[in-house]
Amino acid sequence: MLSLNEIARGIGASVRLMKGDLSGLALLDRSREGFWRSFRAAALLAPVYAFYLLSRYVEMMSTASDLKIALVEGLRYSIEWTLFPVILLELSRPLGRASRYTAAVVALNWANVPLLIAAVAVMSMIRLIAPPLADPLGLVVDAATTVLVARILKHTLDLPWTAAAGLAVLNLWLSLTLSFAVADILGLRPVQG
Repeated sequence: MLSLNEIARGIGASVRLMKGDLSGLALLDRSREGFWRSFRAAALLAPVYAFYLLSRYVEMMSTASDLKIALVEGLRYSIEWTLFPVILLELSRPLGRASRYTAAVVALNWANVPLLIAAVAVMSMIRLIAPPLADPLGLVVDAATTVLVARILKHTLDLPWTAAAGLAVLNLWLSLTLSFAVADILGLRPVQG
């Protein structure tokens, strides 16, 4: 179980790094245990992500059963949390940044908390207030998130902006590719209204 102090410290560190404040590095628990504990943020966010999915599935039709949807989306959630860290591990070695890998993953995991909550809140409000703007503003949310992820990667891995941005775009691309694969597997399409 995560303590409130640990949660606040992890989120605070990631927010500082997103702002460009390098003091966030000192707040990160970069130990082996801290690395694995940071993945527990996924459990904290699971209800928020479930809410997001429910709001999305109201607008979608699927050829899959509810059980298949739940299984595929559960698998997708697990993959979303692990895919980029695994790829980053392999990329950090040739970049000469393997010693900084743990800090990057810990910061990214904790950054998911405010980033996902903010994205779900913004997109939920947009869907309620101005549904036609959801897709274009969704792109803005994705772009803003990618910039913030790049900032974290720049500071934790001590990379030039171009390399950090490239890794952040790779993270986004992996997420979008996974989304398209899930949509195809579940036969998702918009509800005709």
